[in-house]
This record gives sequence, C-alpha cells and structure tokens, in this order.
Amino acid sequence: MKKLMPLDEWREKRFTTPPSNQTARRWAQNGDIPGARKIGGTWYVDIEDEQKSTGNELVDNVLRAG
Repeated sequence: MKKLMPLDEWREKRFTTPPSNQTARRWAQNGDIPGARKIGGTWYVDIEDEQKSTGNELVDNVLRAG
C-alpha cells in the first residue's frame, strides 16, 4: 500500500526552512517532486517513490523499468 503524505506536511518535514506552499505546489505540478500526485484538490507525495528517486532522470527511468 502506498503511503501518501499531504504536500504541506511533506515540505515541513523535508526542509529545515520549508519553501512556500505556492512553490511546493509549482514543483509538484512541474513534476519536480517524485511521487507527487493530485487527488481531488489536494497534492500528496508518495513517500516511497520520493525516497527511491536518485535525482537523475535517466537512472530513475532505468530503475523503474526493472
């Protein structure tokens, strides 16, 4: 089962000085946060997907492909 965390809670736990809500939403919309998805009107981050991300798009695509 996927563990989803609301975007506001994620940014508070992920950063010592969290970015603004608007910045975090923009990152999620642009695909800059691995595992971010919008359900209804609320953004969530899949913690497992984010932790598995290396930050390198090519490497992440290869790892996801198996």
